[in-house]
Amino acid sequence: MTAPSMCYPRGIAMTILETEPRAAQQDRQLVLAVRHGRGRTGGSTFADFLIQRARRERRDIIVGDGDRRNATLAGLYPPGSAGGASQPSSDQTPDVKDWIGQLVGQMVEDQSSLIFDLGGGDQALAEFCRELSLSEFCESVGVAPLSIYMMGPDVEDFEHILTIHRSKAFETRRSILVLNESLVRAGKTPDGAFDAILDRPEVMGMMEDGMRILLMPRIIHIDEVRRAGLSFYDAMEGKKGKDGKPLDPLKQFSIKAWLGRMESQLAAEGIAGWLP
Repeated sequence: MTAPSMCYPRGIAMTILETEPRAAQQDRQLVLAVRHGRGRTGGSTFADFLIQRARRERRDIIVGDGDRRNATLAGLYPPGSAGGASQPSSDQTPDVKDWIGQLVGQMVEDQSSLIFDLGGGDQALAEFCRELSLSEFCESVGVAPLSIYMMGPDVEDFEHILTIHRSKAFETRRSILVLNESLVRAGKTPDGAFDAILDRPEVMGMMEDGMRILLMPRIIHIDEVRRAGLSFYDAMEGKKGKDGKPLDPLKQFSIKAWLGRMESQLAAEGIAGWLP
């Protein structure tokens, strides 16, 4: 088995972003998605994409932001607001574990998917999983656990992920390794930047176990989208931001192209149905 090419299909910028048929959405299994990886590897951006995507398709999803030191999701989805993020009372392991348990209970009671962005809370999750067999619990209540591993081209990013994967604390049949193009240094291509990692035998082993690999393209105008208070989809569709104006047409097209590339890869890997 060889590592996948990081090249994008042609023509994706004009893809109509209907992610899947409505009938398939109604039959979709609930998902508990957990983001793993070092900080500042784009995990919050990828989680935000999944949240927006789910809600655009009218699927309920609970947002858990356990990274109190860099609470990106809580900033995008203010706690206490409709659909807002939940946060633990502190970043101490006992408090994070209690919080994980509360949200897992809410997931089952509300019959909603759940996404965790734990930041530095991987240790708390590992302890929680060892004590309560979280993956097995999910399977018993009809929820599909999903591990999302985020990384840039830094070998230390991969070593961190490898440690988590080998620990089997949150062992899942479905897992995605997301390579963040935004972390590639200027002058290097994604292919060249990630080749040294993708050629490692450990990656081949992960893929043989069912892990899928995605490249998250660079979002050129993400700062403008955030400042405007828009979702990616609202920005693409020319909706007005906080200043009463839409993004200019080129930026709208840029966001549409990014979403098209993401959907194209999800379809090519056959994992759209894995997502919340």
